[in-house]
Amino acid sequence: MTHKSARARAAKARRLTSPLAAGAAIAAATGLLGMSMSAPAFGAVDKTVDDAVFSWSVNNESTGGAYFGGCNFLAAGEAGDTGMARIWTAKDAGSIYSVDDAGKFTDGNTSIVKTNGELSDFDSRCTDGEGNKVNGKINAEAPNNHTGDHVEIKNGTGTVDPDNDNASIQWEGSWSFAYYGGMTYWTISDPKLEVKNGKGTITGTYSGFGADMDDLSIWKKLDARDGDIVEIQQGEVDVTDSGFEFTPDYLGVETATDGRNLQSPKSSENESWWGAMPQDWIDFNVETGQDSYWYTTAGASTSIQPRKKTNPLTVEYTAQAPAPDVSTSHSVKSASAEDGLTVNVTGDGYDNLPDSSLGKPSAGAYAAIVDRDLASKDVTAGNTTAVQYVMPPQIKDGKIDVDVTAKTVDLDESKDYDVLTWVAHGLPTGDAELYREPIELTDEQKNALFPGDDDADDAADDGATDGAEAGDDGAADAAEGEADDKGAADAAEGEADDNGTADTGADGAEAGDDGAADGAESDDNGSADAAEGAEDGASDAAEAGDDGTADAAEGEADGSKAGAAADGSADGSDSDAGGAADGDDSDGGSDGDEDKPAKPVVADQTVGEDRLVKGKTAPNAEVNLAWTPVVEKNADSQIKAFAAKVPSEDNVTVTADAEGNFSAKAPSAKGTYAYSAIATVDGVPSDPAEFTVTVTEDEAADDDAGSEGSSDGGSADAAGSGDDGATDGAEAGSDGGSSASGGASDGSGAAGSSSAGSEGSSTGGSESGSSDGGNLPRTGAELMTLPIAIGLLILGAGSVMFSRMRKR
Repeated sequence: MTHKSARARAAKARRLTSPLAAGAAIAAATGLLGMSMSAPAFGAVDKTVDDAVFSWSVNNESTGGAYFGGCNFLAAGEAGDTGMARIWTAKDAGSIYSVDDAGKFTDGNTSIVKTNGELSDFDSRCTDGEGNKVNGKINAEAPNNHTGDHVEIKNGTGTVDPDNDNASIQWEGSWSFAYYGGMTYWTISDPKLEVKNGKGTITGTYSGFGADMDDLSIWKKLDARDGDIVEIQQGEVDVTDSGFEFTPDYLGVETATDGRNLQSPKSSENESWWGAMPQDWIDFNVETGQDSYWYTTAGASTSIQPRKKTNPLTVEYTAQAPAPDVSTSHSVKSASAEDGLTVNVTGDGYDNLPDSSLGKPSAGAYAAIVDRDLASKDVTAGNTTAVQYVMPPQIKDGKIDVDVTAKTVDLDESKDYDVLTWVAHGLPTGDAELYREPIELTDEQKNALFPGDDDADDAADDGATDGAEAGDDGAADAAEGEADDKGAADAAEGEADDNGTADTGADGAEAGDDGAADGAESDDNGSADAAEGAEDGASDAAEAGDDGTADAAEGEADGSKAGAAADGSADGSDSDAGGAADGDDSDGGSDGDEDKPAKPVVADQTVGEDRLVKGKTAPNAEVNLAWTPVVEKNADSQIKAFAAKVPSEDNVTVTADAEGNFSAKAPSAKGTYAYSAIATVDGVPSDPAEFTVTVTEDEAADDDAGSEGSSDGGSADAAGSGDDGATDGAEAGSDGGSSASGGASDGSGAAGSSSAGSEGSSTGGSESGSSDGGNLPRTGAELMTLPIAIGLLILGAGSVMFSRMRKR
């Protein structure tokens, strides 16, 4: 092939705003110290090099015995002008060639080193590392025919990317080739290595003097020029954190130069050494008079020809990750008694963070509001005032932009607070602490946060109100819902009855006198349905029956809901006349940021055998789900637990369908997991939605296991039953009996496909799924009845659904 000069130029559910307390604290506390998350895919970051050592003996001919002048040898530095073609002498030291105080061949970063590690000098220039002289030995097969001295240039600087076999390193230093004892010589200066995907070049500057073997009177200084010194096209460079070695191209390379001697044809005899140096190298040496020494010419294996092929070149260094260049700032976004203190935190360089305090690569960052009297090293999962986890998908081009909100109840008027950011996952200690600065509040902001006793948050004339609007009956709505005439639920702090007494017995949101629900829309009687309300106040995640039976996902009969208030409150997202939205905007939006997609809508949930975690988001959005087991231990033991018990299934990305539904498998091990979900639409990530997933040991096929309501309402549902005996599982019939797979409308006791509990019992005391308290069917006859029972259940459920559809 023809040798060409190819220069490869290295040419962002519920925002966490509380101080890691109550339900939302689960996700923050465990995530703060141990959410398992793959290292962020921030893209490759080049590592820096400042100690690279270039080592190359070039070839055996350059240190071999010569026809005249004893030997060819290498010298450090750029050679001076001898004025004519002559052999160098010891007296030329310091003028023609460079030496140190000991007379060794050194010049700045450059030294000539022998095979025994000693520096070469003028006296040992023709002697190998064992002391054998090479003078006059021109037979490539003869023993001790070359010294093996090599040039060594230290302190090369640049960058390397071992993952992609990229490198860019520059050296400052020169070395000279003295042939025939110095009769002809030239210099290479300042080599620069450029490698991309394992291929590349070393360039440098050629300089020297022109001579002619046939006319010793010819002597001229040559113009310096840049060119390829080494080409790496045939082989590949395996770049590592400590260096690499490769053999520069020579073998098989054809030159286009017609020098003093022509390149010999390639043959079976010479193919093991046949080739040429880079074209720039040869073209320059046409002028020095050495051209034919740098490609194969006529000669057998006993000639100098085999000594012309290149020797391996070594580059050694210590690659270091670049020092983090992180900048952070903050500003007070809002301050009020109703909404608390919100601080906006922005930063740059968050795609190149140091390791966390656990010694693991960055998995994002934390931004927190902390008591100024609390030292960073003492910050734990339980003592931040507010914290926000910035997941890797929320970091775009190294930038972060997050809001951290602390409730007024969690702030102390007598204290000062700081903003603190640090590397996830771990604690803000050592290099993991990124930023800490005071939060400066104006007098106006302080007065807004901590008004007088008779200002905001006082009870209304007819009942206590918290954070929103009160209805005619004085019930409080915590978010955006309105109170009806009979009482509504306060999702955040409590509610007021007709006498203005606060009721705090509700879970997550609280129920009014007549079953107003928190979370979705409510009808005239105040019961809430996460999607639509039935006329009799029943809350169902999808649809409610005539008698108020509930679905396991949201509500149950007579307004009772699993995990919500005892009188029919439902915890969800949007509310209307009888319910308040819990912690989120009623429209499911992303906290007012119109540039972001809405957070995924995902409820706390329990999964069974199918282990499917389900939610809803924008159609076709990419959803990143990350989780960590809930660890109820102190901060130190949480860190240890993280290091020792990180689940293998730590995060996954799924794509929502055309309706926005998505699902993913939960971890296989039993337990409770803190989840965080981020949806990405058109490259823009949403705020994280945080929720919990409980994995049970049950082998049932449905998501929840619980007992079914008896005819007199005495049987308890594992998640919570209504006054009418409706159960948590699926849809309940008009009679109040329900099954986890569909529910029998007569409440007679047919076991559902996944509910384990009593059904249609006269006493309601059985929880096994049969009227006599027995276990699952054991005989063949009993087993045969299961398909029939299941079919009846499905028909019953279909009948109920059809009647509802007609009514609607």
